[in-house]
Amino acid sequence: MNRWRSAVLTILALTAGWLVLRSCMPAQTPVSQQPPMPPREVFHASKPLRVEIADPSDANRPDTDRNEWLERELRFVLSQGKMRVATLATDSKAFVLRIELPQSPSTTGKLILLAPDGAAERHLVVPLASNMPGNTRLAIVQSLTRPLPTFLGATTASSDWSGFFGTSDADAYEGYLLASGALLNRHARGFTQPPRSRELARNIERLEALTRKQPQFARAQSLLAIAYLGLGGDDQESLTRIADSAAKRALELDDSLADAHAAMGLARLRRGEWIAARERFNAALGLDSNDIPALEGLACLLTEVGQPAAALPIAERALAMQPGNLGASECFAYARIATAGAQPLDDSTSIKDLPVARLVALSALLSGDIAHAEQVLNAATAPDAEWVKPLLRAAGDKKATPEALRAITRAAGDGQIDAATEVMCGAALRQPDFVFNRMSRLEQQNEAMPLRLLWLPQTDFLRKQRRFEQLITSVDLGSYWQEYGRPEICEQEPKTYGCSLRAAAAKAATTSK
Repeated sequence: MNRWRSAVLTILALTAGWLVLRSCMPAQTPVSQQPPMPPREVFHASKPLRVEIADPSDANRPDTDRNEWLERELRFVLSQGKMRVATLATDSKAFVLRIELPQSPSTTGKLILLAPDGAAERHLVVPLASNMPGNTRLAIVQSLTRPLPTFLGATTASSDWSGFFGTSDADAYEGYLLASGALLNRHARGFTQPPRSRELARNIERLEALTRKQPQFARAQSLLAIAYLGLGGDDQESLTRIADSAAKRALELDDSLADAHAAMGLARLRRGEWIAARERFNAALGLDSNDIPALEGLACLLTEVGQPAAALPIAERALAMQPGNLGASECFAYARIATAGAQPLDDSTSIKDLPVARLVALSALLSGDIAHAEQVLNAATAPDAEWVKPLLRAAGDKKATPEALRAITRAAGDGQIDAATEVMCGAALRQPDFVFNRMSRLEQQNEAMPLRLLWLPQTDFLRKQRRFEQLITSVDLGSYWQEYGRPEICEQEPKTYGCSLRAAAAKAATTSK
């Protein structure tokens, strides 16, 4: 008994000592649980992907001129491979396919896949024996393309994208690149305001020779179609017709060519075939969301049919791809001015070209800002432009309007200004009869009418005219609105003709009979 009593007393003493010791210890705060770090985003084929070519002289700076052809071709291949290609504009959510080429002739290049946070997810050294002097750009781009399906984990049926370039003839491909560089480089002028250019005319001759020599080279046929549309001059109707034929031949060879669909859309836009043009632009952008002719064409179509808010982001994308595109610049300017609440055009928008300057000046004159209109027109026109001073004088003095209209008509007759500028000047002076008379003349001559000026907030006086209804009916915008929605001006002016779609369609049907 004494032994058990001693053991129990010992245990009790130890327990009491432990309790006393614990009571003297400082209280410990529980360790807070940190939330787990979110998993890093991992690339797969549905993620947006942007192409970047490293400058051989500086691995940290993309080369936007020397390797522009390579960037265009890789974007084309990725689109053909059903990848989701991001625009050139900065996209914080896009992965980047970075191509690093050697500065001097070498046997290797590198593919690097960068995550949106800039971390390299994977890389691959690519044999580039073709980069030695005397070898071709076709061999270079094929070397870079062959490993791409596996490198990107693409799920397309084709595991070899090197065949997407359309030819195995290095000379034919070189001719194609030279022509595409003239039409699709960042400084090219676009297709809805085509310039007169001997260089572009020679480019067409080279493409015609190439397509005769390589009749199965579908990409060359497609490029020839948009080349016809990119050449300005007096014979626009003929050029449009043969462009349409060239695009059809290209699509018979390969119906996945976005440029060919876009060419057909541009041809129909010139003819005022609104629904058919929209369908072709949609088809082109479905194949390649960055197709420049389709972006420009769709943006300008939307401004013509009275949907400038829808046009604005598309025009911005076109300019991100091709800042020198005159047609996209003009349609962007229209969309900015026509969109409710839009801010004045900033310094980033070029107004040195007459098509854009005339719009900015028109908007300024309609708003009563004659000084700004004078500044813009003087910067964009020749010093001896005899129509500018009468226009500005009449803007401040209605008694001078007849003289100004005569000067404007004379300038148009002499070829100093085009028909669109002539119409816009009449609108700037708030002369609806002058505007609709010139519009009617253009329609009779099967020439494009600047319908887009009808949708500016400041040209509401035109929309109140009886002849506005007649014009809208004659160009059959009602059918387009039935298919793709009403003009945006209806939100502020619900009584404007065309805002009641059924009434517009009924009126169009009656007139056609």
